[in-house]
Amino acid sequence: MSDPTTEHPEFFKPAPEEEPQGLGFAGVNVSQTTEDAPAVEAAPSNRTTGALVALLGGVLFAVLYALAAWGYSAAAWMYGDSSEGTSAAVFIQDRTIAFLTTPVYWLTAIAFTLYFVILAILINKGHWRTFVLWGLVVAILTYATAIGAGLLTVRAWTLTFSEAIEFMWHGIAFNPVVLVAVVLSREIPIWFGGWIAVKGRKLRDAPEVAE
Repeated sequence: MSDPTTEHPEFFKPAPEEEPQGLGFAGVNVSQTTEDAPAVEAAPSNRTTGALVALLGGVLFAVLYALAAWGYSAAAWMYGDSSEGTSAAVFIQDRTIAFLTTPVYWLTAIAFTLYFVILAILINKGHWRTFVLWGLVVAILTYATAIGAGLLTVRAWTLTFSEAIEFMWHGIAFNPVVLVAVVLSREIPIWFGGWIAVKGRKLRDAPEVAE
């Protein structure tokens, strides 16, 4: 009996082998899926700009706070708080420098900067009214920090409880320089927050990338 594959080889050609084209699980073409998938871009953030502006606001706070201490010292000399024979320049300089070395100054300035930076990072691309609202919280925290720094300055742990409370209310809580710090910590987040919010609005209004 003759072999049909030998007599008619044209009808018995082996099928050409196909090489797999990057097949993944369940026969999915991985290369084609990767090429067709749209590129996912990260949403633009305003946190870096906000943090830098907040740091600048902290520097301004420190400068204005020091100027407030200088002005308060000048007013004290004018109203006769200095010892007799002390020149105005010496009295104001010594008193201002003495204040700048206390925790009431540098700890309050550092704390305000930290609070404002955290606020700017959290708000990110938020509206200006958000800075106006939450800036009040920054002012309250800064005020509490200034009071705590005042207690730290006089080593409140060496005082009796009644003495510490007396100093807190009559020596630090309503001190003009501390009240200036409260005003600054309230106003700076409002004005510098407006600066941050302008950049945030530009990012919100930016056209989205077409898919």
